[in-house]
Amino acid sequence: MSTVATNNPPNNVPEWVRQPLLLEPYLRPMPWGGQRLPKKLGLAAPNELVGEAWLLSDHHSHSSRILNAPDATWTLRRLLRNWPLAVAGYLTSKFPLLVKIIDACENLSVQVHPDDIAAQEWAPHEGGKTEAWYILDAQAEAVIYLGLRPGITRETLIRELTLGTVQLCLNTYRPSPGQCYYIPAGTVHALGAGVCVLEVQQTSDATFRLYDWGRLDAHGKPRQLHIEAGLATLREETPEAGLRQAICLDSAWDKLISCSYFGMYRLSFGGKQPLQPPGVLVPLNNGVVLQGKFQDVTLPSGYAALLPPILDKVDLISDAHSQVIWITWPIAHLEA
Repeated sequence: MSTVATNNPPNNVPEWVRQPLLLEPYLRPMPWGGQRLPKKLGLAAPNELVGEAWLLSDHHSHSSRILNAPDATWTLRRLLRNWPLAVAGYLTSKFPLLVKIIDACENLSVQVHPDDIAAQEWAPHEGGKTEAWYILDAQAEAVIYLGLRPGITRETLIRELTLGTVQLCLNTYRPSPGQCYYIPAGTVHALGAGVCVLEVQQTSDATFRLYDWGRLDAHGKPRQLHIEAGLATLREETPEAGLRQAICLDSAWDKLISCSYFGMYRLSFGGKQPLQPPGVLVPLNNGVVLQGKFQDVTLPSGYAALLPPILDKVDLISDAHSQVIWITWPIAHLEA
């Protein structure tokens, strides 16, 4: 087994790592999912309902396979064990971000994620989980539940949980494609039925379910709730949570989210567009071609590519008007 490197001279990194790394989506079954994600990504549909497609993951339950590696044994975790500075930009055994598409065919549970400090007690094997949603699709009557309404206290929330009417305590939003919502750790929330999102989050699967809409699993039993942990990690006031207005940076770029853990940007272009690594790229409406000092890499719509810090400038090529999401992580902050 490879060990984490303490030094990564560029000449020790193989040439195939010096390219955009195309990642294989991982389909994750969920009881509230459907069958749209396999079709969207051109993958074989499993017998189970699919709720999530993990586009980039280095979580301990799944590490993304590199599709343009020399063989099928190369995963993001294996890359980081060998060349963390080249791949992540700092010494780490785990990539800091998890990127996924969520297809909510039913309401997701009303839930809370811990922050980094609370996770030390309540989810020590996971870590904190701040996230953001970019709306890909939303049915006309779809709803997002996000944050406690003004005046709602923890005690009020507990009372409504016992009555099965917790949704009355939550802010509601009517999502539409192109919007971006910020969900800092500690915010009670639920993605409503009929919403499909691109989610960017810390690498953690710490989810504390407070309410699951009376849902039963395939065996007729309710899923486990985590009331104590959820209430312990809940923040009553999260004014920073909710819909974020895109900030126009220039004719091509919009800033969607900038927080301590990641940045999200939307690029709209046609023809040729330069891009400066590092970052994670996800095309939304059309596939794009990435060109540079490497063999051209074709990135299909809905897939993710990791552009590691070892890369020089990359050019995006598209014959049509394309939109892509560009995701960054704060290397300087993480090194400090």
